[in-house]
Amino acid sequence: MRHLLTLFLFICCFSVATSAQTVHAQESWLDYLYQNRYSDKWGSWLDLQLKLIDRFANAKNAGEYTAGASYFANTNFRYTAAFTYVDGYPNAAHFEHTAELRPWAMVQLNTSNHYSKWMQWIRVEERFKETIQDKLPTGNYDASTRLRYSILVQLPLNQKHKYEKGSLSFVSSDELYVNFGKNIVYNTFDQNRFFLGFFYYLNKSNILQLGYTNLYQKYNLPNKYLQSDILRLSVFNNVDFRKK
Repeated sequence: MRHLLTLFLFICCFSVATSAQTVHAQESWLDYLYQNRYSDKWGSWLDLQLKLIDRFANAKNAGEYTAGASYFANTNFRYTAAFTYVDGYPNAAHFEHTAELRPWAMVQLNTSNHYSKWMQWIRVEERFKETIQDKLPTGNYDASTRLRYSILVQLPLNQKHKYEKGSLSFVSSDELYVNFGKNIVYNTFDQNRFFLGFFYYLNKSNILQLGYTNLYQKYNLPNKYLQSDILRLSVFNNVDFRKK
């Protein structure tokens, strides 16, 4: 409980809006994460995401497509290198696209005890974002680096049959984003994402996640912020091809 209280206090600090120039949005995010493990050391990572905006579902905001490989150092540590392509729609326009090219690397730590599972990661992203002028993409790209730290706790609600088919878990997570680069002027603090939701185990390899994310983001503009309420529906497909 001490960890949960610390996490709650940490989130409260970032969830307080500090400016009257805050844009409010309502979004829906749909995710599919497919992770394979082919051997004791190697696996793959595939992540597909669709983001909708404008009263949760009236316009497309972005699509994100990720592919990569994971190296399992031991039971607790995993290293992943991947590439994400972001297809964005500036100002929710359906006729113009902007691209972001995002290679990244991540160190992930998984721990557990009798009552919970914990997951932490640190991710470094190199971002090449297409610039916009007069609400149109220019074909030019700005480069920056982003550091992300995430912590997630899973508390099974079915202690007798936890993490098995039909079981339910409460899930909470927080992720902090920090920007670096010559083009980063006003938003070294990029954003914070706080999540509350549930895992439902369709079976040991497939998990359905449903929940709410509060996103608080600083624009690369003076004194301007985004506060977004996000409904999230995710499917996690974890396949282990190793011989039993």
